[in-house]
Amino acid sequence: MTLKGTIKALSPKDIILFVMLSIVIIINTSDFLKDIMQGDELLHIVLEIITVALSIGGIFLLARMVHHRANMDAHVEKIESDLSVTRSKLKEIGEEYSKHIQDQFQMWKFTQSEKEVALLILKGLSFNEIAETRNTKEKTVRQQASSVYSKSGVSSRHELAAWFLEDLLV
Repeated sequence: MTLKGTIKALSPKDIILFVMLSIVIIINTSDFLKDIMQGDELLHIVLEIITVALSIGGIFLLARMVHHRANMDAHVEKIESDLSVTRSKLKEIGEEYSKHIQDQFQMWKFTQSEKEVALLILKGLSFNEIAETRNTKEKTVRQQASSVYSKSGVSSRHELAAWFLEDLLV
């Protein structure tokens, strides 16, 4: 991760914390130097040194956390980009496969109703669900499905699905 990327990852809270810790460092360092020149007691000087050291440590810790967050943001951005490319490819493949299915339905000379029923069968809907979806009776769907099986040379919904699935496995 670049410095520019890390700086870009700074939130307003991070900046406020950096400024606050920097002010603590400046104030304590100047007080520490004044105390040394005046010869103040050692315990007071040691406490100021500890305060400055802890403040510097806090800045380094905060910098590491911001850098880590910037790396994670970049990683998430790459994953989202890759996912977008994958979705696009899958959509393209799906459209091609859908066209292949429709072409095969044409070759089998399905009527429009048979195409709709066959597609819903391939999607895994039951005859009752297909009837509800198409706003028709289940008996009509069963007759259309029988015609689909006959024209396609299969004997069941499973064979019909397997017929198209076989194309994917080759």
